[in-house]
Amino acid sequence: MLSGRLDDADRLAAEALAGFEEAAIPYDVAHGWITQARVRRARGDERGWLELVDRARRRIESEGFGSLYARCPEIRLPAADRIGAALTAFAAGDALGVPWEGGTPVTVDRDAVASIPAARWGWPRGSTSDDTAQVMLVAELLADTEGRPTPEEFMARLAAVADEIRGLGPTTRAALAEFTATGRIPAPDPGRRPTNGAAMRMLPVGWVTPATDADLRRRRVEALAVGTHQAPVAIGAAQVIAAMGAWAVEGVERDTILAAAEEEVAWVGRRDAELSAVQAALAGRWRPPEQGVGLDADETVAAVVHVVRAADDLGSALLQAVYLGGDTDTVAAMVGGILGAAAPEQVPALPWLALVDYEPPSGLAGRLADLRRAWYVR
Repeated sequence: MLSGRLDDADRLAAEALAGFEEAAIPYDVAHGWITQARVRRARGDERGWLELVDRARRRIESEGFGSLYARCPEIRLPAADRIGAALTAFAAGDALGVPWEGGTPVTVDRDAVASIPAARWGWPRGSTSDDTAQVMLVAELLADTEGRPTPEEFMARLAAVADEIRGLGPTTRAALAEFTATGRIPAPDPGRRPTNGAAMRMLPVGWVTPATDADLRRRRVEALAVGTHQAPVAIGAAQVIAAMGAWAVEGVERDTILAAAEEEVAWVGRRDAELSAVQAALAGRWRPPEQGVGLDADETVAAVVHVVRAADDLGSALLQAVYLGGDTDTVAAMVGGILGAAAPEQVPALPWLALVDYEPPSGLAGRLADLRRAWYVR
């Protein structure tokens, strides 16, 4: 771009855009935004890039300027195959971690992890857990409601299949028991532990919500969290995971995904829910617990950030997530859903993928991609 003369490129793009706007030529205005976006990205400002790209996408989608996608393929909306790869990577991480869940890091046999041995509690080899079951439930509910889920709908669907789900966590089981008995969403209980069940199912919210609409993403997270997890820290941790997913599915660099997490942690903090462990992980100061990663939402998301921050590639990141011990399936699943969205081409190369007992629901990834696309023609 002008042989690296980015200041000149920025100035000329702005001048051209002003002319297009004055002449009221919408196609050229959209193209002007894309040109400005390219300058932002060349400067390393992927957040600024996406703000302009989303502005152009709305014009493209609402006015039928699809030829701009052909001219500027880097701005295409995240496609169904990318979301499908993220779902598969989530399940692959879940299955990888299941045999080692609850153990300490020293009990994890690093030479055996990739072979996915049978779980010691009798589950079939390659099984996924409640992590994958709930992510699928959330994804289907988002698609079925056109992105307008309610807490009651989520709880009703979860209650209907709870007996078939392996490994439901203690907070979720308690909330389901209360909902089944009363038909109401449980009231907040200050004494209830802020566990990670809401965070672990929230990546589909990020995948279907444009990263530039944080308000919509946060409302969706809240609706899909409060049925089982009312603690501000639990909901805040879920917000961070959804934000990471929203940026990852755009194929941005890892630093941009982590910057989104940092921004979300700050937003959560302004709402009286400090995520101190996640903050430490973002700063490179968090150290994995000797007993393994626990069920607390802050600690779990800190582990996810810790692994994503140090990741070389998807496969090694998933192994590192399991090596942490503790809630291995949940940490590895979320790492998979984030990095699989960011680098879908790495998912088919996972050496244990054929061992995973997961069959993607027909058409679901396409419905999720359509839901994300619908935002641009509101």
